[in-house]
Amino acid sequence: MKPKVVITHWVHPEIITNLSEYCEVVANPTRETLPREEILQLAQDAEALMVFMPDQIDEAFLKACPKLKIIAGALKGYDNFDVDACTRQGVWFTIVPSLLAVPTAELTIGLIIGLARQMLPGDRLIRQGTFAGWRPHLYGMGLANRIVL
Repeated sequence: MKPKVVITHWVHPEIITNLSEYCEVVANPTRETLPREEILQLAQDAEALMVFMPDQIDEAFLKACPKLKIIAGALKGYDNFDVDACTRQGVWFTIVPSLLAVPTAELTIGLIIGLARQMLPGDRLIRQGTFAGWRPHLYGMGLANRIVL
């Protein structure tokens, strides 16, 4: 019999397919956060739990899930999770410390480019239908006397 894994939030179908080779996967098929009571009901006989930021795990939750061996956090921090209670219960708790490092850096670069190139004002101008076409000056977009890369 395969160990039961509960995934509390929507994940890509490929994740479920990959895990299903090794586990009985019970995954939240919606993009909504399940109520704690529902997660608890699903996890009572689970050996593993994949959690996300909106979830909360405390000592009472762990005591109601005696077979639980690992809680895998698809998150960077663990504010909502009682790691000390996990340790006392012998449950491993994992996180992904660098989870958002690359997307954060990419977003920062994108925002810098957007600000430097005045993308938002330009987008507004086009969407309003007042853009008269390209001109070899910056006055038409309200960019006079600004440095544009």
